[in-house]
Amino acid sequence: MAGITIESITKSFAGVTAVDNVSLTIEDGEFMVLLGPSGCGKTTLLRLIAGFDLPDSGRIAIGDRDVTDSPPGRRDIAMVFQSYALFPHLRVSDNIAFGLRMHHVGKDEVTSRVREAAELMGIEALLNRYPTQLSGGQRQRVAVARALVMRPSVILMDEPLSNLDALLRLQMRAELKHLLQDIKTTTVYVTHDQVEALSMGDRTAVMRDGAVLQCASPMEVYDRPGDIFVATFIGNPPMNIVRAVARDSVVKVEGVEVALPEASNLPAGTEVSIGIRAENIEVHTEALDGALPATVAVIEPLGSHLLLTLAVGAESIKASVRTDFAVKRGDPLWLELRQGSVRLLGSANQSGPSD
Repeated sequence: MAGITIESITKSFAGVTAVDNVSLTIEDGEFMVLLGPSGCGKTTLLRLIAGFDLPDSGRIAIGDRDVTDSPPGRRDIAMVFQSYALFPHLRVSDNIAFGLRMHHVGKDEVTSRVREAAELMGIEALLNRYPTQLSGGQRQRVAVARALVMRPSVILMDEPLSNLDALLRLQMRAELKHLLQDIKTTTVYVTHDQVEALSMGDRTAVMRDGAVLQCASPMEVYDRPGDIFVATFIGNPPMNIVRAVARDSVVKVEGVEVALPEASNLPAGTEVSIGIRAENIEVHTEALDGALPATVAVIEPLGSHLLLTLAVGAESIKASVRTDFAVKRGDPLWLELRQGSVRLLGSANQSGPSD
């Protein structure tokens, strides 16, 4: 068993709290993504799991072993870095084999495991090359093979795809997900890229200011964000946040009643923030009962759809429509919020994302 248990971990640097009383359980074989903006504490938390930094307080266990104070070499982990960290003077085969040789693994076993890892990553033909003779994507495959060859209990990945171009990142994302699903090794993956978080992980832990705000499946985080920060950090475009006034199980937006999916039991007159995704808004060219009157402010053609920015009273709302939707700036439209898609997010003065 190689699950990870993090209990009340806190870490500060020069009086600044980087990780603030974080508790998190990562199941054996699970792919956990730590997501958040720069400075949120995700890389520090990864370094604490790896043993590169030690916590000020709290406990970390891998399987049934308390590793809180153990050095990295005794944690049975492997690390994949953003910068690849390959030895330029060593051939690919020797880069992959480096960790095995440091652990005094026999020559025949090293050769066998290097070949196996290279086959998994599709780099058998590159074993005799040097890192300078490889593309960025090939170097990243070598870095992953070097981690896999150790057969670790846990693989830790620190933004491993961020140095790749967009097309290669898309390809490597799919390859990594397929590979890690096959080998079923517990993986912790740090990224600031929400697309990676949504598409790759079994669960996503969204972090801000050293704390985990929400940890759930990617679609749960996307569709039912725990607060305004998560709602506006996840998704492109971000979830629309609209101020409203509550009354029982409905809220009023610009004088129009909008039903909530669950009874909120809020006192009448309470000012709240509600959220709705752009794809959950039906746009009409004629007035409709219960729809919000809007005016087109901006039209953005995005290939598969048009993204409209609409003025609804003092609010600004984004909605997706078909590319053949006939509309121009200044046109009046009516917005129907899809039944069951409105989320109650908190008080109207709660803040959104910031770095």
